[in-house]
Amino acid sequence: MYNNILIPIDLEHVEMFPRAVEVAIQLFGNEKGKIHSLYVDSTKIHSISFTQVDNEVASQMRKEMKKRVRRVFEEHVPEEMQGSCHIRNGVVYDEILEEESRLQPDVILVAAGKPGVASYLLGSNAEKVLRHAQGNVFVIRDNKHW
Repeated sequence: MYNNILIPIDLEHVEMFPRAVEVAIQLFGNEKGKIHSLYVDSTKIHSISFTQVDNEVASQMRKEMKKRVRRVFEEHVPEEMQGSCHIRNGVVYDEILEEESRLQPDVILVAAGKPGVASYLLGSNAEKVLRHAQGNVFVIRDNKHW
């Protein structure tokens, strides 16, 4: 089946990560596999709010975010299945596709909320990863509107 799976972490929808890990474990079947994760910090790209925040405060916020990502990864991924857990800065879908290129996973598991009107106008990271990934992408649907 699969033995090398990439699961992006979205801290705004962290409740989806354990579900994705469950799916990954099912996809491993009887094989041993590794779950890799990526969190993309897009605050420097998409937010002007950090221009209002002191550099020291912003630095502390990023340190806390990194700790949270690591904690989520270690809490939900069984130790024997833990692969890499990276944090990057940039545009979410671009960084996921870059990580795919570097890691060459068998599959990427991405979470997606139930589409709303905004998704027709803006699209979503999951959609862009699905369209542009070189390999397999499975979308794990959440029934909530994001």
